[in-house]
Amino acid sequence: MDINLQKEEFSYAYIYAVASSAGYSFQKPSRSQDVSGIDISITGSVSDDTLYESQLDLQVKSTSLSILNEETIRYPLKLKNYNELRKQKTIAPRILVLVLIPENLNEWLNQSET
Repeated sequence: MDINLQKEEFSYAYIYAVASSAGYSFQKPSRSQDVSGIDISITGSVSDDTLYESQLDLQVKSTSLSILNEETIRYPLKLKNYNELRKQKTIAPRILVLVLIPENLNEWLNQSET
């Protein structure tokens, strides 16, 4: 598998684990939504006093680049992707989720008996 595809799949798995542990559902939208900048939708359950499920749409990027310093995160995002995130007329809010992955594939996942 191509390393970029591995990073993408790893990012989705990580976000799935975080959403699940918080009690939310994870959906990978159709290809047409992916083309419009939505990689994942996170939804909550409906309570008795709400009409609709809460939803957050994510655009997901993963990188091994050194993008952090003490005060900022600098990530080169294409203008198309930026414009998709800042659309005002959307049903659900959209955010960018950047997953930082170690360069060394052997460091992606650590497991022990404990």
